[in-house]
Amino acid sequence: MTKTKAKEKKAKPDRRTTIIEAARKRFRKTGLAETTLEMIAEDAKIARPHLYRYFKDKSDLLSEVLITEARAINAQRHSKIKGLKSFDKILVRSFEGTVEVVYADKFWADIISPANVPYTAYVASNDPRVLQSNMEYWEPILEAAEAKGELRSGLDHTEIMKWLLGLEFMFMERTEIFQTLDDVRHYAKTFVLPALIPA
Repeated sequence: MTKTKAKEKKAKPDRRTTIIEAARKRFRKTGLAETTLEMIAEDAKIARPHLYRYFKDKSDLLSEVLITEARAINAQRHSKIKGLKSFDKILVRSFEGTVEVVYADKFWADIISPANVPYTAYVASNDPRVLQSNMEYWEPILEAAEAKGELRSGLDHTEIMKWLLGLEFMFMERTEIFQTLDDVRHYAKTFVLPALIPA
């Protein structure tokens, strides 16, 4: 094998990654409820039975997609808090940034739609890696706030992050209550911050 062919072979994504990317694209194109494993297999250019070598069912595949998408959102949220120093500003901007990113993204709009939330919540709650992908964003923020004395002492970081994740979904999903970014900002400042910062 020549060096060029060896490099091409090495650079080629593995089958699992190919399937996850095909699922991400298909969920965006067709929607969560309408997407079938047959469609994903066809997009990934493999026979459906081969999918089961990597994923046991659609829920298992959705978990992987949610993790990948959450990490992409984390990167976008990090860009929105760049340059902010204080925990109060970072926390409020994080909520705003999450809502901005999700509202602009067809995949997440579908994921948090009333029709799909029970299913996606079930999938997310049954895979600790989905929660972990969210913690990857919040943990460094909480650690920095704690080190600077900007976070109330005695609070468990895991519990805080689970609560913040629940709040994020509420801000994203309940658009009849949180209609604008001003609403998100108001509730974050008025109710979330006081629960976390020293009195």
